[in-house]
Amino acid sequence: MVEARWISFADVEPAREYLALITYLPRKRYWSTFSFIRQSNAVQKQLKGSRGLIGYSLRAQLLGKKAWTVSVWEDERALIEFVGKSPHVDTMKNVGLGAERKFVRWKLLGSDIPPKWEDALAHLS
Repeated sequence: MVEARWISFADVEPAREYLALITYLPRKRYWSTFSFIRQSNAVQKQLKGSRGLIGYSLRAQLLGKKAWTVSVWEDERALIEFVGKSPHVDTMKNVGLGAERKFVRWKLLGSDIPPKWEDALAHLS
């Protein structure tokens, strides 16, 4: 299991609500791992310039063909803006993801940022 540490891009207000997103990204084939890593790097560069991003982390089972991301955004608009642009939108089409991928949003307080992986993963259940 590979886990990237939480990367923060903005200070948070402890009492304010933010939008969190967890994604489960299973890959169809083992050979898609290298493509996934390459395209993940491009998406991470996109994240660095995204308006409204509070922070993110990535967890992956490279040999197990599974990956998860968790990110926190100022609001829905910022998230929608990010997912609709390249390279993210192209990656979601081209990286060979399985049909059982999941995306779950929830609200959390600034005092709960960064979210714990256990808490974020519970939203996928």
